[in-house]
Amino acid sequence: MSRVLVVEDSPTQAAQLEMILAGAGFAVEVARDGQEGCERCAAASFDLVLSDVLMPRLTGFELCRKLKADPATRDVPVILLTTLADPANIIEALACGAENFINKPYDADYLLDRVNQVLASARMRAGRPPGAEAEILFLGERITIGSPKEQILDLLVSSLEDSIRANRKLQASQAAVEEADREIRAQHEQLGRVNKELEAFAYTVSHDLKEPLRGIEALSGLLLEDCAPSLDEQGSRYLHLVRDSALRMRQLIDDLLAFSRVGRHGTSAVRVDLRAVVTGVLATLRFSLDEAGATVALPPDAAAALGYPTLLQQLFANLLGNALKYRRPAVAPRITIAWCALDDGALEVAVADNGIGVPSEHREWVFGLFQRLHRREEFPGTGVGLAICKRIVEEHDGTIWLEETPGGGCTVRFTLRRTDAAAPPVCFSG
Repeated sequence: MSRVLVVEDSPTQAAQLEMILAGAGFAVEVARDGQEGCERCAAASFDLVLSDVLMPRLTGFELCRKLKADPATRDVPVILLTTLADPANIIEALACGAENFINKPYDADYLLDRVNQVLASARMRAGRPPGAEAEILFLGERITIGSPKEQILDLLVSSLEDSIRANRKLQASQAAVEEADREIRAQHEQLGRVNKELEAFAYTVSHDLKEPLRGIEALSGLLLEDCAPSLDEQGSRYLHLVRDSALRMRQLIDDLLAFSRVGRHGTSAVRVDLRAVVTGVLATLRFSLDEAGATVALPPDAAAALGYPTLLQQLFANLLGNALKYRRPAVAPRITIAWCALDDGALEVAVADNGIGVPSEHREWVFGLFQRLHRREEFPGTGVGLAICKRIVEEHDGTIWLEETPGGGCTVRFTLRRTDAAAPPVCFSG
């Protein structure tokens, strides 16, 4: 049974090598670095040393030189394991007297084939006198090689074999890339057809949704004209809210339908005045804010982002709506909006509230579609709001996350792309 010393500083790779070699019938010992490998070889005899190259204390090259310089161990064949692919490493392996080297990563059959070849070559060279040293120039450096010609040939052939294997893998990878490219083109064509169908479907749905809204607008308008004198102040206010809500929903349907065509029609993002967007959202939520006794604090400075106004309005509407929905019983909601410019060219926005908050273990989970933390009897909703927020932020090349608000509550932070202040601001109309 041939005895093999594995010299490897990675416990995982050492265990893998030991399992492969032991499974093939070799007696295996493991040294944790080159220095320990040198000491093991001095204390016991081995038929083969399998060593990593990059190790602490003593590299594989240095270990090989020490073994080849010692008459007691110079005939022990050394195989170097390396991720290095520079031709200079092949010359270094020749110069230090290594019999062979294997590039990582490798498969078990390939490794065992190399090991058996090196052991067979070592047996054939056993008893022969060492060959004369030879000097070569490589990249302007004079290098002395004292290895037998068979050993040099074995190592060079192994390097050629590695190159052929690498070239075959590259060709296979290139063929796979070409096949994947053909599949992507086919999928892109199919996606184009699906998008056209979805666009037609969205148009039909939006048309069907707007029909009852037009009826609400018309009937509420007639009520305002004909019945306003018979309504008290509160009734008149409610009727105005119904009509305004119908108008805003129709506008939102139109804007969302337009945004569904953004990617397909090459529409570019515009400069969006965030203060104007938030102000517009607060106007739409005024009734809910007043009913809850909520206060909203805005930063004194203006901010502009590069994005899509309709989506940003929906983003703030969802976040402010959540702050109102998930409030503490008998505690008036307090919402604070802040933003600041980051050094990497992004704008960070924070929406903080004093509500019930979100436990830390659920702060990633709640961004999933239809994910809810509470029963419907406690808080209404479908669990889609934060998933929509995440999609909107990602559409703006940003990230979104949750934090705990000091004193209780939840803070939603997200990043947007900043824009040049010289461009005219654009905000959502409605």
